[in-house]
Amino acid sequence: MRTALSLALVLVAIMHLTTASPARADPHHDAGLWFMAAAQGPISKENPRLSRWRWWFDGHARFFEDSDGYGQSIVRPGVGYAISDKSTLWVGYGWIRTSPPSGSDFDENRIWQQWTTSASLATATLSWRSRLEQRFVEGGDDVGWRFRQFVKLSQPIAFDSRLRLVGYDEIFFGLNTTDWGAQGGLDQNRLFAGLGWQVEQGTNIEVGYLNQFVRRQGTEDLMNHILSLNLLLRF
Repeated sequence: MRTALSLALVLVAIMHLTTASPARADPHHDAGLWFMAAAQGPISKENPRLSRWRWWFDGHARFFEDSDGYGQSIVRPGVGYAISDKSTLWVGYGWIRTSPPSGSDFDENRIWQQWTTSASLATATLSWRSRLEQRFVEGGDDVGWRFRQFVKLSQPIAFDSRLRLVGYDEIFFGLNTTDWGAQGGLDQNRLFAGLGWQVEQGTNIEVGYLNQFVRRQGTEDLMNHILSLNLLLRF
């Protein structure tokens, strides 16, 4: 079981490599810096009627070289209901402002539903998130449906349990084609490897390298090389 993290990282790396079709041209490469803060907690610990209800919030600021700095911001609140000690069902809203390398800024609104769960693998922790999104993009009439699967492993380092090796993979699939450019099939993949630090109980910082592959229509695919800084809060 001590090899669980290493094995899982190899598996998600293989998953990532298989997302690129050999028939497609080499992707365009860009570099970026992403900041993320995510928090969740119970709506009420004292009221028995609300003890299983949860709140969720995550916010993002993303910067890219090709966009001359700012690239995207996300604000995503939600509410959830814990169906067990480890599993929660969620629903929420997301607002996304994107500044592409060329063209005008545009907004996207999303409704999302997800299931989150976790399990222990010896000393490692496995986290799982399955998310369905309905996307409403400025300038388009169609609703884009997209599914995202996220798997994360966190392994404490022997000499200091507050320091962790962290790896995750998230793959995105479009479920339909829209008039604003979304396509069915593979949309993108994100592979992360880095270190986590438990500042205190419920407060963690993660820093590492994120590789984002984006499948694009009518032009070369995109490969972003990102320094990712994450603040994770659990109340």
